Amino acid sequence: MVTRGRGSTGRYLTSRGRTSADAGRDTPGTQYHGKRILDLATLSLLAIPAVVLGAICALAIWLEDGPPVFFRQVRAGRGGRPFVLLKLRTMTSARHRSDAFPEPASITRTGRLLRRLSIDELPQLINVLRGEMSLVGPRPTLPYQVQRYDSRQLGRLRVRPGLTGLAQVHGRNRMSWPERIEWDLRYVENQSLRLDLAVLACTVRVILTGDGVAGHSRHDPIAQVAERRCAVPEVMPRIRLAKPDIGAEEIEAVRAVLTSGTLTDGPQNAAFEREFADRHSAGHGVTFASGTVALAAMLLAEHIGPGDEVIVPSMTFVSTATCVRHVGATPVFADIDPRSFNLDPAEIARLVTRKTRAVLTVHYAGQPGELDQLQKTCADHGLLLLEDAAEATGAEFRGIPVGTFGKSAMFSFTPTKNITTGEGGLVLTSHAETADRLRLLRNHGQPSRYQHVLIGYNWRLTEMQAAIGRAQLRKLDAILARKRANAGWMSRRLAHVPGITPPYQVPHASSPHMLYTCLVAGDRDAVLDHLVQRGIEARIYFPPVHLQPIFADRDRRLPVTEAVAAQMLSIPMHSQLTPDELAQIADTVEEAIGQADRARSRTLPTPEPGTARAAARPAAAAQPTPVLQPAPTVQPAPTKPLPPTVQPAAGPPAPRPAR
Repeated sequence: MVTRGRGSTGRYLTSRGRTSADAGRDTPGTQYHGKRILDLATLSLLAIPAVVLGAICALAIWLEDGPPVFFRQVRAGRGGRPFVLLKLRTMTSARHRSDAFPEPASITRTGRLLRRLSIDELPQLINVLRGEMSLVGPRPTLPYQVQRYDSRQLGRLRVRPGLTGLAQVHGRNRMSWPERIEWDLRYVENQSLRLDLAVLACTVRVILTGDGVAGHSRHDPIAQVAERRCAVPEVMPRIRLAKPDIGAEEIEAVRAVLTSGTLTDGPQNAAFEREFADRHSAGHGVTFASGTVALAAMLLAEHIGPGDEVIVPSMTFVSTATCVRHVGATPVFADIDPRSFNLDPAEIARLVTRKTRAVLTVHYAGQPGELDQLQKTCADHGLLLLEDAAEATGAEFRGIPVGTFGKSAMFSFTPTKNITTGEGGLVLTSHAETADRLRLLRNHGQPSRYQHVLIGYNWRLTEMQAAIGRAQLRKLDAILARKRANAGWMSRRLAHVPGITPPYQVPHASSPHMLYTCLVAGDRDAVLDHLVQRGIEARIYFPPVHLQPIFADRDRRLPVTEAVAAQMLSIPMHSQLTPDELAQIADTVEEAIGQADRARSRTLPTPEPGTARAAARPAAAAQPTPVLQPAPTVQPAPTKPLPPTVQPAAGPPAPRPAR
């Protein structure tokens, strides 16, 4: 891949008098006549020397590092259609052979030479012969990157991707991602035989000067760190973010259901609903196939639909908002408390309109929000309070289980939750009429067989899943005790690490610690990348929903949510972590913070004497809106705490107080 050098193509574009803004409005849908002829004619000239050179390079790769000699990866072609891109392999081991953004140390000696001269791109002549690529055009992109394009940027997909292009000969790896897109859009708009010949001439000159991919970018400029790792399925973490506590009890429960002959709508669902409702001091429970459909049913049961608005936080999984859209209503995004990451009750009064029907609060990471304030505010404005308690099984607020503060509440049982049924959801309510309507919505609207009184759905949970849920529910108290011990130890340990803030604990609430989300004051992405490289799974929970492409039509800023999202990092905190694993996680986080700080200090410019103080004053005055307040943390002890080893005592759950 040619990434450096400049040529006459920039002057050619200037003479055409077209701007990149024009390209987005009238980008042609077809390539110029003769482009395919140019590709085939050039291929015929290059065929014999390319085969000879390719064979020599393949032999060198084989001798140094063994097979395979080719790197294959799915890329997005013309119109976004996927194709398999070919390269000569330059990475050193099987661990790195499918990594689109390898570490420098993972590149072989032969690979460094091939990349320097751009010879690793030689097999893409096969892609050109197949008609999947052209000699000149935008470089082929990864399929998930296409999902981030706006409607204008999608214009770069209207031509075949190329071996080289305008971005390559203008210094691609020195550009930001938007700058690369701009050059690609200029090419699409101005494509011609003359431009292609100019780009090819510049490419040859850059290759002959040995200035090919020096400084080849190690990081994807558009993707988040977690997305980069998704492209490397061979890299499996040693310590997972979540690990379900599944054992012989669940296996036996499923076996019993399979031998019973009743696989759906049977006694296991009825028992799971009753036991889960009792555990949370609720009147009724209704199971569903997933938490997502349970949320939709909860809204439909309250007759929320087109023309209605529902206030939701943006710091949540996307289904909280998309379920509002599913029923035809409009989600209105609210900002959050900077410590608990839950919906700020003060936001409601500012967002209420005559269309507002409900507030759908989310218990982030399972920790309840200020439910008493939410209840009062909703009552003052005549609004329904609904709970998205997907992560909050077993949580309490002022000694009362969550799921009973709103008119109804949804719980989720995906494998990342504290108890799981694989997939599944459940709605709690103390209103019999609401429970009846939920059951109708779940089962085609039929109170009895083949009698349908409303438009319903097939949203049933299977008997096997319900049986797993019952077995899991019996383990809940032990799971929560282990997680709370682990989280307490981790918070004390991380209090010793400058630049990281452990999760805030609401004093009058108990959290099930479904997530353990810290705030990183420095380079959060570098810390995340370091953890992943060390085999510790970590993620960003969650990218703000209001910034997702599906809600791009809403021009709304949530300063606290966006500030938190830029710093948040979730690390493993499941019930089966061993003391050694807890210590590894904490030590690796501390190591990552230190490395990120050292890297940042090396990149900071040294001010000239006498200028630093003057420069600092206007910069400080120009700082925008809110400063994220750090959450209070546990005071550091003189020495690092030892990991917890005490197991919770077995026994029946403590009695739950009634509201």
